[in-house]
Amino acid sequence: MPKEIINNQNDYPYLFDSKACKTCGGKCCRGQEGYVWIGIDELEKMAATKKMNLDSFARQFVRRVQGKLSLRERVINGEHICCFLDPIDGKCTIYESRPGQCRTFPFWDKFKADTQALILECPGVSLKEGNE
Repeated sequence: MPKEIINNQNDYPYLFDSKACKTCGGKCCRGQEGYVWIGIDELEKMAATKKMNLDSFARQFVRRVQGKLSLRERVINGEHICCFLDPIDGKCTIYESRPGQCRTFPFWDKFKADTQALILECPGVSLKEGNE
């Protein structure tokens, strides 16, 4: 998994080790109902990754919510799971073309205020020294 510079990580009270993604089972891609917002350019890249035409891809994997586009979820045993998370191996099936919202996790503004919840969710997150 390539290391990515995401947002300005210096602004966050925690660090992220992307190597943890290999073993966590996709905790950030499952849980409660939610939205993964996507733009047309992301939609096109994901469709190309799946080797599907845009219309077929959108009908199968995308929903419109409040005038915006979001990836669909599957509900398995009451748990909401991203349509691209393989529930067996916990890996993203479109990883190289995943949306920006996924690429920037866990560096989302909402986690600046609730870092403890993030630490419970993501095994790759640890507090920076002085923020314990």
